[in-house]
Amino acid sequence: MSAIVEVDGLRKVYKRMTGGEVVAVQGLDLTIGTPGTVHGFLGPNGSGKTTTIRCLLGLVKPSGGSTRVFGVDSRNFAQVASRVGAIVENPKMFPKFSGYKNLKLLARISNIPSSEIDRVLHVVGLSDRGGDSFESYSLGMKQRLAIAAALLKNPELLILDEPANGLDPAGIAEMRVLIRSIADEGRAVLVSSHQLAEIEQVCDEVTIISNGALVQTGSLDTIRSQAASDSVILTIDDRASAAAVLQAAGIMTSALPNPDELLVEVGEERNAEITRVLANSGRYLRGLRVERATLEAAFLNLTGSPANHPQAPNQMGHPPQVEQFPQPGYPPQHTPGNYPPPNPNPSAPPMPPTDGGH
Repeated sequence: MSAIVEVDGLRKVYKRMTGGEVVAVQGLDLTIGTPGTVHGFLGPNGSGKTTTIRCLLGLVKPSGGSTRVFGVDSRNFAQVASRVGAIVENPKMFPKFSGYKNLKLLARISNIPSSEIDRVLHVVGLSDRGGDSFESYSLGMKQRLAIAAALLKNPELLILDEPANGLDPAGIAEMRVLIRSIADEGRAVLVSSHQLAEIEQVCDEVTIISNGALVQTGSLDTIRSQAASDSVILTIDDRASAAAVLQAAGIMTSALPNPDELLVEVGEERNAEITRVLANSGRYLRGLRVERATLEAAFLNLTGSPANHPQAPNQMGHPPQVEQFPQPGYPPQHTPGNYPPPNPNPSAPPMPPTDGGH
């Protein structure tokens, strides 16, 4: 059985209008094979995450390598479009329309029964706000409505590109719970993000890229254990002399802001040794706790640089736009030319169909 997502040696090169080339993705491999899991696709802004997703969805033609979804080459993405829901970059909807009406328009475009609208509004927690205008929604509600639109097709795979971007802490927490609940329904979820702390709380598997190249991929626990170490924090009187005793025994320490705490960068398996060395010198701990290795620490060790901070919220209040996939029988809509796609005009959403339209 084919994996849900397969990326083999993906390479994407854009030509500059002024000459030269920009390598957005270089030799990337990625596999997602298990329904019901959340796969974090991590990297700093500009690392090639969105380009990779666009190649997967048949929106951008790779310069080399291949991408497949449900075993189908992304050049023939229309064959599996009904099985995939996605939000890419900055989706938009009609601000004056209600959330329900926006979803109804999208359902009509894809020949989806209107009965699905109530279902997806319930899934994202907007059942009681579906009749309100989209422009009255908070940013978090707009993001949830965009996910509702992506779920209209009842997809087996959901792809979310920076779904928590610009959200406040409460909105980020809501998004985290929503993503986990969608995966728990048996769907595979691919989440692109540079917010490491949030990904760590929701993902089962992680792929880290930097400058368009693969850095590490695997289960969250595996990456944390291989790329970062647990630490032990000691609470003790006379920190300076305790540090000297430990360092004489070959156990290196670092001072922490709290004047009676020491950081020891060893695993908890050496806790007994630490306690014994100190006790033999007449020094006794008042406390000892283990700090588990974090995804952020692993990222720093693997890439040598911190992940970017989340971007500021969109101050213009532009609403999200749901990526519309070609229907079966139509070819994917590639971005013309070799240049990176320009930013869409947020003030000019597409015209909705008329009552007599198709």
